[in-house]
Amino acid sequence: MPTTEVKNDHIEEVKDLVEAGRENEAAALLGELHASDIGRIIAALEEDNAIRVFKLLEPEEASLVLLEVDERRRKALISSITSEELIDVVHEMETDDAADVISELPVEDAKQVLDGIDKHESIAVQKLLVFPEDTAGGKMQAELASVIETASVEETIEEVRKKAHDIDNISNVFVVDREGRLKGAVPLDKLILAYPETPIISITNRDTLTVRTDMDQEEVAKLFQKYDLISVPVVDHDGRLVGRITVDDIVDVLEDEIFEDFYKMAGLNIESRALDPAGRSIRMRAPWLMLNLCTAAVSASVVKLFEGTIEQLVLLAVLMPIVAGMGGNAATQTITVIVRALALGEINFKNARWVLMKEATVGLANGFLTGGIAGLIAYLLGANIMVGLLLFLAMTANMMIAGLIGSLIPLVLKRFKVDPAISSSIFVTASTDIGGFFTFLGLASIFMKMGLL
Repeated sequence: MPTTEVKNDHIEEVKDLVEAGRENEAAALLGELHASDIGRIIAALEEDNAIRVFKLLEPEEASLVLLEVDERRRKALISSITSEELIDVVHEMETDDAADVISELPVEDAKQVLDGIDKHESIAVQKLLVFPEDTAGGKMQAELASVIETASVEETIEEVRKKAHDIDNISNVFVVDREGRLKGAVPLDKLILAYPETPIISITNRDTLTVRTDMDQEEVAKLFQKYDLISVPVVDHDGRLVGRITVDDIVDVLEDEIFEDFYKMAGLNIESRALDPAGRSIRMRAPWLMLNLCTAAVSASVVKLFEGTIEQLVLLAVLMPIVAGMGGNAATQTITVIVRALALGEINFKNARWVLMKEATVGLANGFLTGGIAGLIAYLLGANIMVGLLLFLAMTANMMIAGLIGSLIPLVLKRFKVDPAISSSIFVTASTDIGGFFTFLGLASIFMKMGLL
């Protein structure tokens, strides 16, 4: 098995070989690399060279590499090969991966591929295509090892031997009745240790955890995390066994969910990539920046309300970014913790009130600490002691606002079935900017009217 680690010089070497027309040498080098490493090379190359490299691969290797590149590059690679070549590539894939690739094709091309692959495989893929991609049905694979409940251990082992040629990572044999309803599962180690004539049903684990085809992929991932699963059977509404999900599928789900949340919290389109052309990156990022501009304009309008106050004491203009900035940082800390907790199911609406109170308390305490230090520093640098007190009070108030807003916005979005990650720094920072400016400048106005400044 190829194990050589891909390095930057591999990328340059493959590029130079392809551009020099030395395809045989390039193919030999690629043969020493893992499919994921070839995917990295193809992703790093310009599209024309990426296509030339992809065409050097055998169907089996190409089927794996297609799954290692992003959707945009995958479409370019697929469009560069003939229908017959694509059929050969798809034929090498497991049914769940084949369904993912075929679902991205135009209708006519998808039909041609389905007609070209093995009949049984085509039927299995078509069954998977009816399920939404982000559900258990959309993630499962039809390949599995199963036997009727009347089978013996010897017959079951023979069935595993037959299926082993076509199925990777068999960890359990599923037991079903004559209608196909799941009765349980038998781990391979338990199967091997049993006597050949033993009825399979007698060693079947009837409490096997199952998921239904319509379960959201995030919920499935949580089950894998909670119970350390290797695979899980997927059943329909009538309890019939229709597929299985393996841990490698869930690793992909977790990676996708993590990066999706990361992008959303950064105010980025989830399809944006580092190697995108500049024009595409501009189109992807500009809408979020425009939204950020709108929220910044609201913050600026709050400052405009206190224009007269700032004119009387210019030092306020120097200090107010400290209040807003500290509030934004505190809110980002809170929202990161809350979004993660929501994703892992640690927070529900029963304990949400406690979480809100706790985060407000944390914000208040941190406000006392940082506000006190900031006020003291301002005083030591020559500011009026009342300015130091003003800074202390405003930071304390805004840090508490940050704790409340940073936990409340994700909870509200979750309540309305919107991804909490989009509460990102754009919305939360806008809230703490507005809260910070209003609190600081509002208190300053009150202090001035009282003759304290």
